[in-house]
Amino acid sequence: MAFGYMGKIVEVDLNTGKIEFIPTVKYADRFLGGRGIASRIYWEKVKPETGAFDAGNALIFMTGPLVATSVQGAARLSVVGKSPMAYPQGYCYGDFGGFVGAELKRAGFDGLIVSGKSLKPVYLWIHDGQVELKPAEPIWGRNVFDVEAALKKDHGENIKYITTGTAGENRVRTAVLVASHHSTATGGFGAILGDKKLKAIAIKGDQRPRVADPAKLKELNKYTVHIGKRYQIHRFPRQDLIQRVGNGRCYQCGLECIRGLYRISTGRQDYRMCQSMAVYSPWTYGNEDEPIDTFFDGSTMCDDYSLCTIDISGIVGWLHSCYNKGYLTEQETGLPLSTIGTRDFFDKLLRSISNRSGFGDILAEGLYRVREHVSEDSVKLIPYFTAPIGIGAADTGRRNRAHAILAAFEPRASRPLQHEIDWLMWRWRANQATPDLSKVTSEVVLSVAETFWGSAEAAELSTYEGKANAAKQTQNRVYLKDSLGLCDFAWPIMDSMNTPDHIGDPNLEAQILQAVTGVDGKQLELFAERIFNQQRAIMVSEGRQVPEDDRPPQHNFTVPSETESFVPDQNGKPISTLGNMLNEQKFREMMGEYYQLRGWEQTSGLPYRQTLVDLGIEDLTVSFEAAGYQLPTG
Repeated sequence: MAFGYMGKIVEVDLNTGKIEFIPTVKYADRFLGGRGIASRIYWEKVKPETGAFDAGNALIFMTGPLVATSVQGAARLSVVGKSPMAYPQGYCYGDFGGFVGAELKRAGFDGLIVSGKSLKPVYLWIHDGQVELKPAEPIWGRNVFDVEAALKKDHGENIKYITTGTAGENRVRTAVLVASHHSTATGGFGAILGDKKLKAIAIKGDQRPRVADPAKLKELNKYTVHIGKRYQIHRFPRQDLIQRVGNGRCYQCGLECIRGLYRISTGRQDYRMCQSMAVYSPWTYGNEDEPIDTFFDGSTMCDDYSLCTIDISGIVGWLHSCYNKGYLTEQETGLPLSTIGTRDFFDKLLRSISNRSGFGDILAEGLYRVREHVSEDSVKLIPYFTAPIGIGAADTGRRNRAHAILAAFEPRASRPLQHEIDWLMWRWRANQATPDLSKVTSEVVLSVAETFWGSAEAAELSTYEGKANAAKQTQNRVYLKDSLGLCDFAWPIMDSMNTPDHIGDPNLEAQILQAVTGVDGKQLELFAERIFNQQRAIMVSEGRQVPEDDRPPQHNFTVPSETESFVPDQNGKPISTLGNMLNEQKFREMMGEYYQLRGWEQTSGLPYRQTLVDLGIEDLTVSFEAAGYQLPTG
């Protein structure tokens, strides 16, 4: 592995302070990098019975082979561990954008494994091939931006970092990890960092991985920027008060992205993207006169405490619904529920959750676990705002049949997978409204579906035909993105404003991999299949029931969608998905088709033994057998 990798993964045992190094080549030839390698290490090191807050749980940070090269949009750092957020707790993953992944490689490492627990607060200082554990008492009890300032004071303004705020220290189950450039990783991993008393990871380096074919990579980068020109899909509310004034500016990236630098009417500016911008919208709750700062600062307030914006959005929505219906009172919660939508309410809510005070202690367990402490009427509203794996899945599969499959196999929110389809649809809707704004016509949607999803019929999202293969192709690309280190917002390039037919390039990632590493890009499909089956084995070993659990939340089959959305029909004409539900029989037939495409038995959803042999991962058989499943041999 001479090209694309630094060659070492550092492992830190907080129980003993021991630091060891593992050759990356042990994993890279089968699992590529990023999420692929991280999930493999998790499978080896974290036992199914290990709890999220046990010393045996490991946090595994991995870059991909494209990170810290000149590849556009290659800045991601994957993190894997057992999540306290999920219900029941289990394997989960997240990733960072920004600069921290590239900095880890520049410091000389492809990845970092953290296990055990420290008796006292410590932080890691990783620099120029060296790794040190240092005391962290002075920064313990402080929130993210104070920690950032302290680390930069000690190690220089140019360091990159990962840390968690007081929510992580207090083991708030959905606490996130926060890194440089306002980048966060979900999964409840902030709580794991806090539980291990590892306050932060500070990183600095100036190395670079070698590239197999620099001239070819330079040519591909130029081509990537050219075809990567697309309609800027995301428009935020109150555009009269918010202006986009710059791009996201992650490590060496010039691609179109929904992340941007935004300025509000008061003159203040900061980086935001979709979820982080919309975490708290006062006008949603009838507070039209609330200052724009309340809306704009919601994300920053969550980041400082290291609270998950997705979780907080669900909590606020649930509290608002329960209060309006008379299911919860201000006296019960100790929260000013009548002022939801104001800055004062949001500040008190975040403080109570982060400090685990009053009703905030209950909310800190995650919204799904709140069901153990509130009325039956309040519990009935929870599925509309979260699910056992910590997602808001009110419309999963009802608007888009492929989403029903995508959501069914993930240990967390399937939004990165949904983005593959949704962003194309947003550009199509923009074209329907203003043809000069977006080049994604109905004809382009059909061509993209045929090129990237396997068939033109996959473009008609409200039907079941073609969706099994569309889901499989989408999963493979997303798992590869996470393993190569490519950005979810920039890749894949499925449509373009600069190609004659406005179709992107499905082979671009393979060409770039070969230019960087020398590995034949045709192997990407095998990498994807291995990584996907690896995750399947992990989740089954930790209690997932197959095929019973391979489905989205039940209300998608019984409650008509209340959200108005438009998708193209088979003729490219807009049709509404309002009132749609999943059909049980058609869903099972679609899932059976999907199982077959995966090389799994059609009714059980178990992989054929030969499938694992062909992929070179037959050792995963033990995970299925330990969970009580015998793999079919047909």
